Amino acid sequence: MGIKAYEAIKKLLKAQEEHVVDDGSGDVVFAMFLEPHEPSPVDGPPSFVDSLITYVVKHLQPSPVMVHVEIIVPCSERSYEPVNFATYMGCKSDWQRNTEVNRAYYLGTTANKWRAVPVFGKHAASLVREACNKSVKVEYSLFRYVTAAWGVRTLAAIVPDGSREPAHCATLTARVLKKGITGLLSHASAWYGPASLYAELCRYLGARGIVPETTAMGEEVWAHVETLLRHRDEDVVSMTHDEYMRAIRALTLKASAAESANDPAMAVMTQKQLANALFRWSILRVQNL
Repeated sequence: MGIKAYEAIKKLLKAQEEHVVDDGSGDVVFAMFLEPHEPSPVDGPPSFVDSLITYVVKHLQPSPVMVHVEIIVPCSERSYEPVNFATYMGCKSDWQRNTEVNRAYYLGTTANKWRAVPVFGKHAASLVREACNKSVKVEYSLFRYVTAAWGVRTLAAIVPDGSREPAHCATLTARVLKKGITGLLSHASAWYGPASLYAELCRYLGARGIVPETTAMGEEVWAHVETLLRHRDEDVVSMTHDEYMRAIRALTLKASAAESANDPAMAVMTQKQLANALFRWSILRVQNL
């Protein structure tokens, strides 16, 4: 086989690989961090284990404290694939598919208490989705909180980190991000708690150097943002996929630029706006498929 023929076949195989990976879902996923908040009265008093975890999360993590993290993975247009992937204490990891439960939790019980951090990588959405699919039904692990605590983190490197290994929310999120985006995180998955993962992802985002000039949006995009953030559910349901994506892209750039500018107040505000937009899109879009 000649060199030209070899190179042609190599390019063809690479193109085929790119086509398989690039399903149109994009190059960004979103780590969703939950701020400390008072439990809902309907939940009743916390159990001993709940209180213990709350103490560890609030006192053995860096500031700002985050009590939970999960992930939103965008999908391609007209896709019925779920986008919210999470694990909670007492449950196994899974895609959060129940629209009514999601609406009550994300848009009710914990509304306005989330921050979204964009995480960029080539074909990030499809590759992270693949990693999530391999980590469905993973057992929840309280032990991983020990290796995420100050003074014990040196043990994190020896903790098994396969797709089926037990994990708490930050371990699982770090794991699927590491498997989907090569070279993203600097520590073993078990090293992270929600707050330390938040801090590191914010540093990565800030290092991208996205400047405010790139965040300008025209009147049409601004209208889509306003609809997604502030209009009635019925108005959000009627949005097209392109309108959703243009609004989310604009809010993603604003959150990225705020982190690059080292403006903490603006970073928090834009991350919360992005989180609200993502949850409204993820829950209400299914009514328009």
